[in-house]
Amino acid sequence: MQAAVASRPPDSAFILLLDFDGTLAEFNSDPAAPQLTQERWDCLEQISRQPGVVVGIVSGRRLDDLRLRTRLPDRIYHAGLHGLEIEIDGRRTGHPDLFAAAQRLEGLADALGRLVAEAPGALIEDKGASVAVHARGVPPERREALFARADILAVPWIAERLVRRLEGNAVVEYLPNIDGHKGDATRWIADDVEARTGRAAWVAYIGDDVTDEDAFRAITSGISILVGLRPTSATHKLNGIADVDQFLRWLVRRG
Repeated sequence: MQAAVASRPPDSAFILLLDFDGTLAEFNSDPAAPQLTQERWDCLEQISRQPGVVVGIVSGRRLDDLRLRTRLPDRIYHAGLHGLEIEIDGRRTGHPDLFAAAQRLEGLADALGRLVAEAPGALIEDKGASVAVHARGVPPERREALFARADILAVPWIAERLVRRLEGNAVVEYLPNIDGHKGDATRWIADDVEARTGRAAWVAYIGDDVTDEDAFRAITSGISILVGLRPTSATHKLNGIADVDQFLRWLVRRG
């Protein structure tokens, strides 16, 4: 990874994109708990101030929730809800159909709420524009049955094609049935950087989730890095968040 970054085209804009949960913050059974540590905040802030470098966070969290947890400066891109919401320098853009599509999810969170009593450890996260079923607190051997039951409860919305199902690490999320994923966010950020700087984008994307695979495949110039050891389309792998920290520290030292 270090060699790839060091040998990138010298006239390119270096774009460092990272997932949040599982990449910049340790997993927690409570999705409201993870925060960016001070050391990681310092590293990202310093890297983002280097000439010719752009930093962005791409997450499944809602944009406002993501901003609350990173507390990073406005010059850093934030993409929430798997790319359906993006903000940079106080400029916010979102999918034009997001609000209307989210309205059609009314009642879904209440329907899925039955899972909490049926499966101890399950957690339902109502994001307003999507609903996620978290199974990190459920024994691994029971998660498949939990997600199957969730699909049954969501049938009225699935049958009407009001939602699309997105499976991640110990989570299934029901999103509005509109186009948009982390790969789209990656391309949008790269295009925006090229338009702003007049330089070709060179992207390094770091993520752990299955949903990050869309971003890995969207990169045409750069590298993709999986945090973990599962099969992947990424060009590189890291063992865990400790290796992400090591890479960030190296970027700071490199200057």
